[in-house]
Amino acid sequence: MIKSITLETASRRALLLVAGFVCLLTTFFFVKWCFANAIAVRAPDRKVAELAAALAPNDPQTHYALAVLNEKTFLAEDLSESLAGFERATALAPHDFRLWLALGKARERRGDAAGAELALRQALELAPNYAPVQWTLGNILLRRGKVEEAFTEIRRAAESSGIYRPATAATAWQIFSGNLADVKRHIGDSANLNSALAVFLAKQKRFAEAVEIWNALPPLPPAGNLKTERRADGEELFNELIAAKRYRDAQQIQSSLSNESEAIEITPGKIVNGGFEADVKREKASVFEWQIGDGAQPQIGFDDREKLGGTRSLVIVFNSTNGKDFRQISQTTTLASAGKYVFEIFYKSNLKTSAALRWEIVDAADDKVLATTAALAENADWTNLKTEFTVSEETQAVTVRLARAPCKSIICPMTGKVWFDDFSIRQ
Repeated sequence: MIKSITLETASRRALLLVAGFVCLLTTFFFVKWCFANAIAVRAPDRKVAELAAALAPNDPQTHYALAVLNEKTFLAEDLSESLAGFERATALAPHDFRLWLALGKARERRGDAAGAELALRQALELAPNYAPVQWTLGNILLRRGKVEEAFTEIRRAAESSGIYRPATAATAWQIFSGNLADVKRHIGDSANLNSALAVFLAKQKRFAEAVEIWNALPPLPPAGNLKTERRADGEELFNELIAAKRYRDAQQIQSSLSNESEAIEITPGKIVNGGFEADVKREKASVFEWQIGDGAQPQIGFDDREKLGGTRSLVIVFNSTNGKDFRQISQTTTLASAGKYVFEIFYKSNLKTSAALRWEIVDAADDKVLATTAALAENADWTNLKTEFTVSEETQAVTVRLARAPCKSIICPMTGKVWFDDFSIRQ
């Protein structure tokens, strides 16, 4: 059923016209505001941002966008206008902590530290658990000389977000001129912050203190939580120690990172997986595990038919017509102390070559050869091969590696197989 409206008087017609005009006007301003807001968000330059601000003068987003673009010119007059833009945006949206954060940063850049602190405190009141606000306020307080209050906020930020932890350690180190006692007091007892401090100290070559701090931390979470930031810190600390050739310390750190489910136990003075009962990793093997070089020759694998003990041995298959290709196999192991050691292996061979194969023991720090075994016989049933070597306290680790002596001729073919089993080092 259709009803019609009869406009009985001129006043009613005028009222309807006014209502329609108001509706159109409201729609116009709404569309204009939406358009200005949209172009402000993606404004490519200041002219577009100025247009957006003119179209929507009461929209905080348009003033914020223009302020950001004005700031990028680094001209004095534009920086002043930028600060004014942040002020206008914040006045229009006083409950938006992001605008207070931006205003605080802008005020500090213009040298108004007190005003920056006020803006950041307002941002903190609106977003008390937001790490960027905590971090920015902490640094402003630090530059204003309010050290104790500053580190309260800096610690909170670093606990909330791992991206601030390395910077927290570095900041504390700088503020307290490398006084570790003061640094630790202001960082506090947080395991996450102290693990970041350990990494920072290692990068400053303060290795003993770095390891001491790491060893004092509570154990890492179980294997199910491997991707923790503390674990990443431990891996970084391990790499710093290896680069510095502090192998004993590095092995301690690796032990703390190991999972209970890992089959290979790495201990000082012991060849890891010496009987090859566990697989040798082709990629991402630890420094203290078997390392196999890249290449196609010789082929390296396992043999469960030929072995001295256990269930299998390592077999190396040579098939080189010129002898140029030689993949190295090696392992580095730490030594607990100075003294005399015995390196011992068992091998079986069926080779045809004029090159001599032997095992070398070298100092892991400088690659100095400490001892070599006798050359492997070309044809031998399971044979014991051993050599002695002596190290001083300065030698923290040795590397055992299969080496090939140079041939007398340019062409040096090598064919056949050799099996290895039951590697050991003992004092």
